[in-house]
Amino acid sequence: MKFNKEKHIGRVLFIVEGSQTEFSILRRIFCNLLGYSYIEKRRNRPARFTSTKDRFSQVAVINTRESNIRDISENESYLDDIFNALREQYQFPVDQSAIYYLFDRDPKSNTDSVLIENYIHSLANPYVNDDGYKAGQLLLSYPSIESYIISNFRKETTTLRFQLGKDAKAYIGKIPISKLIKFPKRHC
Repeated sequence: MKFNKEKHIGRVLFIVEGSQTEFSILRRIFCNLLGYSYIEKRRNRPARFTSTKDRFSQVAVINTRESNIRDISENESYLDDIFNALREQYQFPVDQSAIYYLFDRDPKSNTDSVLIENYIHSLANPYVNDDGYKAGQLLLSYPSIESYIISNFRKETTTLRFQLGKDAKAYIGKIPISKLIKFPKRHC
């Protein structure tokens, strides 16, 4: 794979369910590796601004209020408050950004299949959706992101079986995310 660090991506907003793994991976890729401007706001933590390196490539990562997919539409005021903070405090124009919703789909979490099907159909475009629904594209990770992490450390992953993402997390143990993607550290 070849990275084009000179390619500008514009503004991209990731709305994630996880409070640690997704942030760590996205920060290491977009900030440390590619050198893009990066903003993050984790659930239940103060706002954190990280980097202003490439003003033509800005990435923001935020949480929904809770780690359930229903929060995309059930707690819209929470997301609206975060969007306003991004606009006002960081001059990050949410309405002019590609928006991606990253959620795991474990067998015992995010189980409302009607709601998920609705999101799949209505959250189909990261910029604008035709049915009047909010902008954004839903990206379901199945199995969970933890399976990706395990695959980076275990050669024969086809023999492993986990019922839930939390079981995969327990298997991972204390593998630091910094070992997942190896490249020189930058201060972000």
